Amino acid sequence: MDVVDKFYELIDNCCMLLNKKLHLNYFDSLVRVCNDITYELDDSKLDDEDIKILESKYQEIYNIQITNEEVRQAMELLIVKGMKHINMSLDIMTPDYINYLFAYLIKEFFKNRKEISILDVEVGTGNLINSISNFIPIDSILYGVENNKQLVDLCKANTNIQNNTINIYFQDVLTKLIESFDVIIGDLDCKNIDEKYYPYNIIINYLNNLNEDGLFIYLIENDFFAQKQMNEFKNQFNGTLFGLIVLPQELFQEGFVGKSLLIGSSKKVNNFEMMAIQMPNINNKEKFYQSLDEIQEWIKKIKESI
Repeated sequence: MDVVDKFYELIDNCCMLLNKKLHLNYFDSLVRVCNDITYELDDSKLDDEDIKILESKYQEIYNIQITNEEVRQAMELLIVKGMKHINMSLDIMTPDYINYLFAYLIKEFFKNRKEISILDVEVGTGNLINSISNFIPIDSILYGVENNKQLVDLCKANTNIQNNTINIYFQDVLTKLIESFDVIIGDLDCKNIDEKYYPYNIIINYLNNLNEDGLFIYLIENDFFAQKQMNEFKNQFNGTLFGLIVLPQELFQEGFVGKSLLIGSSKKVNNFEMMAIQMPNINNKEKFYQSLDEIQEWIKKIKESI
């Protein structure tokens, strides 16, 4: 059994114990177990035998030699199980293929930096922002916006158990912030609210929170430029859209419009020609690495323009 499986099994056993003895749902059990491991065991409403079992399991967990990213991979599976137990939509979990593309873009753009700040505007479980933090060889100060208390608790627990730290703004995603960040990211909920296209509102809302030499990266649906409010968005948007990374269609259900990463800046760059890169089929490794080379060259052009 590899370390990811071992970590998963031990956490899962602890969650099932709390589920059985305290009648906690799996989602809340997972938050409690993560907090136990990070801080100290919460022994409320547990008998001595249960406490001994948990202490033994936690000691096994402490003894595992495991990286932050391996912890995240195990937590990803545990979170999915927890979300299923409370019938929470799994759509808020960004697939790892996409997580790593976010991380690769940030790593290449900020390769000469020692530290950056990252804001995830719809942080959810914290899976995306922790993937990035674990992947990039740069110290990262993590921030998130989330208005669901269950997800806030899980995001904090999930981040802490990976030895990362996150500051969460517990508020609606369209509430204004005064702070500024080097990177603003988001797996955007692409819907219309009150006849307004949500991604447009989010991008405009956070544009002034992005440092001038920073970057925003949003996961959007491929009909982003076909919405009826597009002209209004263009009039309001005073930054620069550098381009799109179009994701393989096989990542999505048949008939789905597909998704892309939209990359841009708060700085107005004149005469920059927006680019598009089509990522190849997942299994085509040769073309995949060719696409990464393309992305590297593209990022050089962006940095020269900024």
